[in-house]
Formats: sequence, structure tokens, C-alpha cells
Amino acid sequence: MRRVQVQVWKTEKGETAMNGFKISKHLKLPPEAVAWVIGFLAKRNAGKTYNAADLCEEMLKAKIPVIVIDGMSVWWGLRSGKDGTGSGLPIVILGGEHADIKLDPTKIEKVVEALLQTNTSAVLDIGQLRKGEQMRVVTAFVEELYRLAFKYPAERHVFIEEADMFAPQKPFKEESRCLGAFEDLVKRGGNRNLGCTLITQRSASLNKNVLTQADCLVIGRTTAPQDKAAIQAWVEKHSEKDKHELEEWYDSLNGLKKGEAWVWNADEEWNIFKKVQFRERETFHATRKFMLTKHAQQIKLMDATEFIEKFKDKFEPKPTPKPVSKPEPHLVPEKATYDTKHKVLNIPIEPPVTFKSGETKRLPVPTQKDVDAAMETVRVNQTLPNIMVQQFKPTIQLSVETLQEPTSALGRVCVVLKNDAQAGGRQDAWTTKRITTHIRNHAWDDAGVEDAVNQLIRWEILRKQSNNYLRFYPQRIQVSETQTQMEV
Repeated sequence: MRRVQVQVWKTEKGETAMNGFKISKHLKLPPEAVAWVIGFLAKRNAGKTYNAADLCEEMLKAKIPVIVIDGMSVWWGLRSGKDGTGSGLPIVILGGEHADIKLDPTKIEKVVEALLQTNTSAVLDIGQLRKGEQMRVVTAFVEELYRLAFKYPAERHVFIEEADMFAPQKPFKEESRCLGAFEDLVKRGGNRNLGCTLITQRSASLNKNVLTQADCLVIGRTTAPQDKAAIQAWVEKHSEKDKHELEEWYDSLNGLKKGEAWVWNADEEWNIFKKVQFRERETFHATRKFMLTKHAQQIKLMDATEFIEKFKDKFEPKPTPKPVSKPEPHLVPEKATYDTKHKVLNIPIEPPVTFKSGETKRLPVPTQKDVDAAMETVRVNQTLPNIMVQQFKPTIQLSVETLQEPTSALGRVCVVLKNDAQAGGRQDAWTTKRITTHIRNHAWDDAGVEDAVNQLIRWEILRKQSNNYLRFYPQRIQVSETQTQMEV
């Protein structure tokens, strides 16, 4: 197995995390454990999350970038001291109630790349998202992490809380893609310097193709037979211990105390098989019980501004302002004028140039092309007048008598249109043929109907539409009972 160089990180007490990860008074995992796949397996309230956080603290102190996928919203406590008031460890919190940066599920790929570019440690708090959205976020995150790990090479470790949710033994259709991402991470992540820790209270529910890839198991109190069977599958693959001895060992898992666990790595290079009591955490453990007390509001998180800003610079880089350059003076022939009194052609310069006393400036010199363009502008301005066309849009008035017996083709068309509008007919589906049919139904002469329709189109009383039908505007034809109005 490949050995790695672990950097030294000095704590406030002067301690160092050198030459391995001290998770217990009597056990220190080797530096190579950063690239291991580790399973923390135990029933509820047996201390698996607490114990996994011990390992995470050790890696953070060694300046190894870690990422925590937290569906329980409890890992933010890494940023606070043990009692909730002192200094914690430098880790950025994305999402959740204690977020340094709000988590946008639509920008997960950008989040991953910013974390890898800056080697920033982070808690991805997804506890407040719905289950389906959690699945989509984690799938996108793990896929992108695996894809970009080659581009940004560095030793990294990923902690996954409630791992059985994202790598289930019996995945539904929408969970299969997430399971595939986790299989890539545990089977081939080591080639990309990625290690991971899987934390679950249901060993039987964690996919066997994922669990059996673990290099090391940390097994706390386990009582359910089906969970022991899942552990047995790993043991049978990795160990050749006596069957009778193993049966006694399985039974002993019932009696493990809180925080107590068996640590087992069967690789002959390490050959770890030891029952240990995990050390006390150095950071705050956000238990459900404590968060219901009044003291929960008094917790202080370590100032991680430096790390947050470093991450933000990559995640949301500030746009670089473009330098404002002063435009060079240039001739504008299209705005030229001609001074008839002095017979001088004036070609303006933009922007205008001002001189201070004793100052010299280089001005653009007009070419023959500039002069010709200016003369053309002057000639056009002098010879081409502006023409205004006022469109005639009359409103037609019909007398009551005209409604009974219109005397012209235009009158007959107007009466047909107006009568149909007053009857509530559809006014956007007229055609010349339809108008002619209505006129014939009145037994009127249909001569001149087409010319009358064209005249109404010119006056915009009828308007052609894109579908070739005519729209009629009824308000443009009014009915009058007076006898003084001009009839059509």
C-alpha cells in the first residue's frame, strides 16, 4: 500500500498530529489511513459519529483536506471547542443553520471544484434538504469529486454520515446513480488519492459491493442479527480466523460500551485487530439533547474567515473591472458643416480637445477621404428636405336610414360589418368572400365590394392579419340619428 507524507499541524496545546492519527489512548492509525476506505458500524447511540469525528479531528490537525457529507446536521461542531465556546478546527460549513455559505443545489459542481482548487475542508450540511434533493446533491457532489480528483491531486478524505441512505443494498431507480458514484469512490478512489469513511447504524442496509471494499472496519455495539451478518460477509472475505473464535467475537459485539469499538484491518502490512475506547473529542459534539437546551444558543464557532474567503474567491470570483481608457480624438465627417460666409468646411473632432496654456497635443489630420465624406454630408444636408406624411384615418358615420338601404358599395360593406359586430359576431375572421355573402343575403348589389374593402384596409378600419384574415374595428364606424351627417 502506498505511503503518504503527512504535514504537521500544531494545536494550541503544542501537540502534533505527526506519524499517524491517534484515535485512542492505545491506538494510532498509520498515515496511510487517509487513503483507506473505513466503515464505522454500530447501532444507534453507540458512539459511531463521535468516534468518526475523532478521526476527522486528527486529519484536520494534520492539514489533510476533509469533506463531510452530513445528513444529520451535527458536524458543524468541528468549528467550536469541546464546550462550545473555545476554538475549533478550520473547516468551512456549507448549508444548514450554521452555514458560512448558503448551499445552492444547482451549483454543486462549482462547489466541488472550488474546494479542490483551494484544498479547503468543508462540511456539506444537507440535513435540511428533502430526501430526493439530498440524493441529487450527493450524487452530483461525489461524481464531480471523483472526476476532478485527477485535475487537483492531493490526499483527501470524505466522511459520509448515514452512508446506507446513499449506497443502499436495494436501490430504487433514482438511487442507482448515487450508488454507482459511491462504488466508483470506494473501488477506484484510491487511484485518485481519495479515501472515505462510511458511517451507518444499519450495516445490513449498506450495499455489500460498497461495504466489502472497506480496508478497515470500526465496529461498535451491534445487536441485530442481520447487521452482524453484513459484518460477517466482510470478515469472511478479509480474515482466516477460526470459525468458533469468530462466533464468540460476534456475540461480544452486544456488550460493547458507548465509544468502545473493535478496529480491524486485516491487511498483513497493518494487521490491526484491537478493541479500544475512543478518545474524547477536542471539538463540540452537537447532540440532539444538548441542542434543545438554552445553552445551545451560546455556542461560538471558530473564526474561519481566511478559509471562507479563500473558498469564495474560487467559488464566486469577483469580476475584474475593465480598465477605462480615454477615447482617442478622431474626426467625425458625418457631422460636418459648411460656413457659407467664410467658405470653410468644418469637420468636428470627438471627444472635443481642450488645451491648457503651453500644452501641445497631437490632433488627427483629415485625409482626402475625410474631406470627401464631409462634403457629401454637407451636400445631403443642403439638398434633401424632410418630408412628413400624415395618414388619413377617418371615422365613418352611418345614418339610421343608411342602415336600412345603403346606396353605395362602401355603405353596404360598412352596414354588414357594423350589424355583425352589434350581434356579437367574431371580428377577426373576415374575408372579402364572407362580406360578399352577407351582402347577397340582404339581396343587395355586390358590385364594387372588393374596392370598398380595399378602401377600408387603407383607412385601417379593416386590418390584414398574419393568417390572411381581416380584423374589423367596430369603434371606427358610428351610427348617427341626425340627418346632417354626410352619408357614404
